[in-house]
Amino acid sequence: MAAFLVVGNRRIRLRFFIILALLLEGAFYLFFSNKPAVAYGTISFGKLDVAHKGLAVIIREEKVYTAPAYGEAVYLVADGSEVEAGEPIAVLYKEIYDEDIVKQLYDVQEKIIGYQQEQLMDQVISNDITKINADIDILVSEVQASVKDMEYNELANLESNLRKLLENKQKLLDYQTEPDSYLTELYNKEANLMAQIEEWTMQVESPEAGFISFSIDGFENILGVDSLDKLTADDIEYVLEHSVQEATAIETHDGAMEKQQSDVVKIEQPFYKIVDPALEWYAVLLYNSTDNNFKQGDTVKAVFEGHEEMSALVTHVHKEKDQTILIMQFSGIMDRMINKRVYPLEIRKTVEGMMVPTGALHKNKGVQGIYVKDRDGNIFIETSIQALYNGYAIVESLSDDQVLQLHDQVLTDKQ
Repeated sequence: MAAFLVVGNRRIRLRFFIILALLLEGAFYLFFSNKPAVAYGTISFGKLDVAHKGLAVIIREEKVYTAPAYGEAVYLVADGSEVEAGEPIAVLYKEIYDEDIVKQLYDVQEKIIGYQQEQLMDQVISNDITKINADIDILVSEVQASVKDMEYNELANLESNLRKLLENKQKLLDYQTEPDSYLTELYNKEANLMAQIEEWTMQVESPEAGFISFSIDGFENILGVDSLDKLTADDIEYVLEHSVQEATAIETHDGAMEKQQSDVVKIEQPFYKIVDPALEWYAVLLYNSTDNNFKQGDTVKAVFEGHEEMSALVTHVHKEKDQTILIMQFSGIMDRMINKRVYPLEIRKTVEGMMVPTGALHKNKGVQGIYVKDRDGNIFIETSIQALYNGYAIVESLSDDQVLQLHDQVLTDKQ
């Protein structure tokens, strides 16, 4: 006869309790088997080589100088060159430059030389004059060809060399001949033609010593050192977006610069800039992270694309929401970098200290720290993050009473 229990008018058999016990046992099993096990990591002493790559905005003190209206410009120095005060840096040719006047000048000079030589027919022409004559013939042909083809990049040097040869020859001939009325007339005509040509050209000299660049981007008077404390993420993004430079100049084989310009400059406008090499300059990086890898006062290794590694001092760290503005100070030669506002940059530094897995980083009531295992429980220790990279963090305790120890167990899977 089966055992049963009477509850009210119902009979409950024993197998009901057996089935209920089995169901409860299964529920407990499912509950506890699905609960993840608490995981721990270990505190170790290590170092992290942290790095960041990005586009850096270059900021420096730059003085911009203007030039009057001109038709063509010939650069006598290359971008990034170090120039001295008073050094010729460019020759400007006005749009009205007349090839016929140039030919007239050389015709007159040839007449002067020919007449002087005729007066010396009974004398032996020195070897010096013979050589100068040959050199003059070559230069005259080159100058005339340059003017005809409108190839102004070499014209300034050719004219300068030709003028020196003519002056040297004139001195030799003047030493042997006395000018008569005809020769005096030729001299006057030559002077008038040279004065007219000089009105069409202007030599530009550097007003001060420093590094020079003919690349002007419009940010020179905006991005000075006094703007460093005021820069926002929007400012930097705007510069990055509008910093594409038009190719205003190219370097020729001999290091001079040839202006590549299709439109004549009809009004005075910025022409070149000078940077004092003794002043510090800065690079600004903007990145979408608020990690604490780089801090004010850090000395980092910096490598601009195509350049050797240099040292930099982190002077400013600004955080805006999920972005960080990092400003670094540099001392030293910038040479080729002077003609660019934005440059690819990589910065690196090495941090040593107590290292934990990033899974050990937790917050307790808004406070950053880690849970260290203590017997059957965990102790929360407030810490600062010195570096965070590649799955690990270097941390420091903020309390002298709670010191982190090597090989301590830290909670990495807190529930």
